[in-house]
Amino acid sequence: MLEFNYSDMGINRQTLNAFNVTGGSVRLWSLTVNPIVRLNPKGPVDWYFIGGGGLYHRTQEITEPAVGVFTGFDPFFGFYPVAVPVENVLASRSVMKPGVNIGAGFTVGSRWKGKFYAEARYHRMLFRDTHTDAVPVNFGYRW
Repeated sequence: MLEFNYSDMGINRQTLNAFNVTGGSVRLWSLTVNPIVRLNPKGPVDWYFIGGGGLYHRTQEITEPAVGVFTGFDPFFGFYPVAVPVENVLASRSVMKPGVNIGAGFTVGSRWKGKFYAEARYHRMLFRDTHTDAVPVNFGYRW
């Protein structure tokens, strides 16, 4: 199976406090090829194992809240300044590397139509001296 996966994760408060910042996120996407081994492919409930590898991309951002101002317009009052909350990006870093994944899941449905599924998968984005690990749990509909 050729698969695209996207995860948008926050950074925990302990890590943000260590860097003395108020906000941040990590986004991880991957494009992988994943063979599937099904235990009961023709039944209404099917357990399966999945794994493979491909290309992974990670973006880390450290942010802080701020206020942005733009010019609004009202036909009665005319032009006026409007303050809106925004996020200032203090630092950003992106990297693209190969990675691997392995997981398990199950599907529920008939053998002729689509099936609902739930799966958990371990992803590892490879580096020379460090790596990125993620374990997303996905729910969906597959046909």
